Amino acid sequence: MSYDNLMLSSAKLELARRRMIDFVLAVKRDYIPNWHHQLLCEYLDAFQKGEIKKLMVFMPPQHGKSELVSRNLPAFLLGKNPKTKIIGCSYSADLSTQFNRSVQRIIDNEVYANIFPKTRLNSVSSSNDAKRGVLRNANIFETIEHYGFYKSVGVGGSLTGTAADIAIIDDPVKDAVQATSPVFQQRVWEWYDQVLETRLHNESKVILTMTRWDKWDLAGRILEKQSDWEVLILEGIKERVFHPKDPRNSGEALWESKHSLKRLEKKRGVSERAFNALYQQRPDRSATGLVYPNWVSVGFSEYEKLKTDKGTIYGLDFGFSSDELAIVECYSFEKKLFVKEVLYQRGLTNSALIEIFGVLNISKNAYIYADSASPDRISELQKAGYNVISAIKGPGSVMAGISKVNEFEINIAEKSDNLQNEIVAYRYKENAQGEALPSIAEGKDHLLDALRYAVFTRSMHMVEISNAQRVKKPKNRNERGS
Repeated sequence: MSYDNLMLSSAKLELARRRMIDFVLAVKRDYIPNWHHQLLCEYLDAFQKGEIKKLMVFMPPQHGKSELVSRNLPAFLLGKNPKTKIIGCSYSADLSTQFNRSVQRIIDNEVYANIFPKTRLNSVSSSNDAKRGVLRNANIFETIEHYGFYKSVGVGGSLTGTAADIAIIDDPVKDAVQATSPVFQQRVWEWYDQVLETRLHNESKVILTMTRWDKWDLAGRILEKQSDWEVLILEGIKERVFHPKDPRNSGEALWESKHSLKRLEKKRGVSERAFNALYQQRPDRSATGLVYPNWVSVGFSEYEKLKTDKGTIYGLDFGFSSDELAIVECYSFEKKLFVKEVLYQRGLTNSALIEIFGVLNISKNAYIYADSASPDRISELQKAGYNVISAIKGPGSVMAGISKVNEFEINIAEKSDNLQNEIVAYRYKENAQGEALPSIAEGKDHLLDALRYAVFTRSMHMVEISNAQRVKKPKNRNERGS
């Protein structure tokens, strides 16, 4: 049976009821999904089932996120449960109403009626429920008999009296001017915190899809304050973000047939900073502000394949009473530095740490370069048989260590979440003109300190060993000198 006849086999109808990607293929006959659309649909299926309650999707412009999230997902959700109450939000009321009309067109589709026959809309426009019973206009529509609804609103708009099961936010800012304005950032945050969230209940679900613009855009503000979000990041060109279902090699475009690598590289050439934000989902206020700009995320298999016991060392930052104790494992190969987060935990005594060393199978022969500000702890670990060495510290050691680490491409093993969070926030201080200064801004850097201890102190030891090997006993009178 053909789509042209608006007929689907019972098997295809059943698949369309169950899976988002099959639903989209059924109601949008000309839709040709790329692999990343199918991946996004898997996340949307988990969202629909309640397996994910808070989801963020970061993707470059014009890569199909709104088609799936803002046009097809609401129709799918109302088909699964016509009682669902949905709020759809975007940077303007006009864009929100465009999404609203798109959802209505999908539900009006005869194929949709075959997939979800219980979900129906008023056949005529109605702005007043007292007159015709069921609302349907450009801002809100209800489902017949079930009174679920989809209501569209611009960010900043009122939601008084509207309780929702699901909130969908699609691009809450219009452009870079809005996105980087502290005043507008605060305005958007207050609307999200004081208006939208007050319309939700314990079982409500939220999805935010956007192109990143700035470190403190809405997504950045939320992630700073809330840790219970699932985040799907899809870079325009694969560079740093690892996902097990991303089939690309490093340097390949996300959607080559639509936005080729050649096209994307041209955009990068216009503005590296804007490209990193819009296409790589890596917003930086200053292009030179990142202390360690040359890093990538790698899978465990890639991390493990070059690793050897002899070449593997550890960095240890003890932290203080309220800070995390941090350990990294690392090794180098040619000009690449491979790093893995091993431990990041508060309140660990030395006895507990020694026990953890055993669980982690850290060899007593391995070099562990530790913060020299804690000599008593180092001495105790040495007495337990571990090869712990005081890290080189003192005037100039921080910048010298950073310089040494930056001689390498830094490859961070997947699931080293705290390490990646630190490295993207580890920045130089800036002057009033936004220019980087030769000092580090305050922030969490325990794992990065551990990494610096290991790399810098190890390099100094290797220099000492090399120098010692050059000093040889003179072989004859002439070599001894007069």
